[in-house]
Amino acid sequence: MTPEFQEWILNNIPLLQQMQLRFNGFDKGTLSMSCPLEPNINDKGTGFGGSIGALATICGWTFTMIHAKTILEDPEAMIVDQSMKFHEPVTGVFTASCSSCIPDDFHQRLQEGRSGKLQLDIEIHSNGNLVATYQGFYIARKKA
Repeated sequence: MTPEFQEWILNNIPLLQQMQLRFNGFDKGTLSMSCPLEPNINDKGTGFGGSIGALATICGWTFTMIHAKTILEDPEAMIVDQSMKFHEPVTGVFTASCSSCIPDDFHQRLQEGRSGKLQLDIEIHSNGNLVATYQGFYIARKKA
């Protein structure tokens, strides 16, 4: 994931600047990004559920784009369906990580001009604890 791609994401999705999103890296197939608690706090002093959901969603979207860019020069990706479970309150920096497997037909479908489909699992951790789990269904395709 290039610094230019990271900058493009932050410039095109202003919410992420307000959340103070940080890209931690894409290493050995795992994408990791995080946000500090302070700009994402709720009335209880813990992480706002909307911010946690947004972090999970953008993590999956970015993961999809990274893989689509290996086949397409100018792809687009979108979330189609998602579900999230909250296990514990977020009490500090929270980190999303995605290391889902890419199905064999994802790249083949993109090469054929069809939509590539990914079912992604994302974990959210805070203070060493698993605080939320997220499943998202994404598609990628050539930009129209």
